[in-house]
Amino acid sequence: MALRQRFRPFNSAAFRFALVIAGIFALASCLLLGMVRHQVGHYAQDATTGALQTETRILLAHDRARLADEIHIRMQADGEDTFTYALIDPAGHLLAGSLAPGLAHAGWGQVMMVEHGPLAHGHTKPERLRTLGTPLPGGGLLLVATDGFDVDRLGGHMARFTIVWAISVTMLALLGGWVAGWYVLERLADTNLAIERIMAGRTDQRLPMIGLAPELDDLARNLNRMLDRIDGLMAGLRQVSTDVAHDLRTPLTRLRQMLEALQDQVHGGASRDDAHGEPATMLKAGVEAALAQTDQILGTFRAMLRLAQIEGGGRKTPFAPVDLTGLLGALVETYEPVASDRGDALIAQIGTGALHVQGDGELLAQLFANLIENALLHTPDGTRITVAGERRGGMIAVTVEDNGPGVTPESRPHLAERFYQADPSRHAGSAGLGLAIASAIAHLHEGRLDIEDAAPGLRVSVLFPA
Repeated sequence: MALRQRFRPFNSAAFRFALVIAGIFALASCLLLGMVRHQVGHYAQDATTGALQTETRILLAHDRARLADEIHIRMQADGEDTFTYALIDPAGHLLAGSLAPGLAHAGWGQVMMVEHGPLAHGHTKPERLRTLGTPLPGGGLLLVATDGFDVDRLGGHMARFTIVWAISVTMLALLGGWVAGWYVLERLADTNLAIERIMAGRTDQRLPMIGLAPELDDLARNLNRMLDRIDGLMAGLRQVSTDVAHDLRTPLTRLRQMLEALQDQVHGGASRDDAHGEPATMLKAGVEAALAQTDQILGTFRAMLRLAQIEGGGRKTPFAPVDLTGLLGALVETYEPVASDRGDALIAQIGTGALHVQGDGELLAQLFANLIENALLHTPDGTRITVAGERRGGMIAVTVEDNGPGVTPESRPHLAERFYQADPSRHAGSAGLGLAIASAIAHLHEGRLDIEDAAPGLRVSVLFPA
């Protein structure tokens, strides 16, 4: 049975998409807040400039003799601590105000100082003051200053708000992406299970509706229609193959029976008519050749039926543990006399540890028998054939290797295809289905068939999950 997909919402497409959107949104928010901060700062700067100019004009509108008194009055009446002043005489002495004479200069400027007066705002940290110095007729200087405390505080608040906002948006996006990934995986779990069943051979399985969006449900419906079409085509193909094999098997069987009867007649007639001994011998040889051809054709169709049955999943019985060590040992013992008659050496190299796989013992026996027969059939006499079984990198590997002439690199990828023969002229009795059936059985057991160059010879390996 297919296993449910492991819950990994952080690796899901929904989470990554949500994270990308969150990053874009956080960046856009930071840019927007940065622009707002810049505009607010520019506006505050203009407002400060206008306030200093206005305050300076108001003071200069008073008589020079009353200017110091007016500054004292403003400092006492300014409850909001908006401005601070310095009235300096031509000799550089402070006549009124709280700013040090050494900070005074004409025109625009700014100074950093620790406030202790009306602009202290309850702390003693250095503050930035913007100043406007205006020379007075006859000498002296009027200096009006205001701090940038409110502007700096607003900028600091906006910077902190921007950082907190970006972090909050990112965290919310991570949480939302996690929830979205979990929801998407939960909705796709049944779809993945259905796909795994289809891949396992259950072609009647169909995809459930996902339900996340209409377009995804439309996709599932279209895939189901495609699966219906493919299933119909495959069923038709299997039916055609089965019908052809069954329809031809009957007349070929009758043909064999007729040839056997003819052969019996030839054997009986040869002993009675010595004058026609040579024609009878030729007829006997022809009948035997026809029987051999008929046997080959029947064997081919039996192999085709077997292959169609395996690939269609109809042969799949409930799997049980199969001891490959004992199975391979029995097969080598069975085929060793055949190899000895040919002058071949059939050698078993099977580890002492038990090699168990879940599968159909009969099909696995046919798989390895096909590999051994393929090596015996397609190699010259005196070949060394090795059957090995071992654990390899978390897999169970069964290998049949020979030191024969091998095949060309161009032919090797096609050896497991139906009816393919690297050199049809060498073995006319072969139908080219042995490795195709072996590959189908391997796939039925969730394994794979690897064909490699043994330099010299050919190496065919079957890898099963341990």
